[in-house]
Amino acid sequence: MRKKQNVKHRKTEEAAVVQEFVVEKIIDRRVTDGRVEYYLKWKGFTDADNTWEPQDNLDCPELIEEFLNCLNIAERTEESPSQPAAQERELENDTELETEQVRGFANGLEPERIIGSTDSKGELMFLVKWKDSEEVDLVSAKEASVKCPQVVIAFYEDKLTWHSCPEDDQQP
Repeated sequence: MRKKQNVKHRKTEEAAVVQEFVVEKIIDRRVTDGRVEYYLKWKGFTDADNTWEPQDNLDCPELIEEFLNCLNIAERTEESPSQPAAQERELENDTELETEQVRGFANGLEPERIIGSTDSKGELMFLVKWKDSEEVDLVSAKEASVKCPQVVIAFYEDKLTWHSCPEDDQQP
């Protein structure tokens, strides 16, 4: 009888072992409510299973250090005034592409209507549909308010909802 109890006891101990997930790589970093979180790719899982995890829950200091080093190098190259010639040529090519794809009010089109709004880096942006074109662009709400105030007003009027008070309905 004693052996069976020990076998049962061992089985429950083995079942209590928690599966440990292994971080394959760190994809991104953010700070939410003062807590640093990392966007993780898990080893053996698809990209659909990637998750944001607080730094406190992680046990992969080497991966965090490697990610931060890569992040710092990327930031330095963006800010660096003296770049290698290959990078300068790449920037020139990017500038040429940007000039080919003129966006916003610089495209010379007249706005038809505002489709929606969003927040981009703390700035209110409008998604604008242009007249006689299938194109849409994100433009600054400040710029839109100056360049096409009637379109902005029409957008806000469409979004307004009026609620009547029961007291207003009862007045003669």
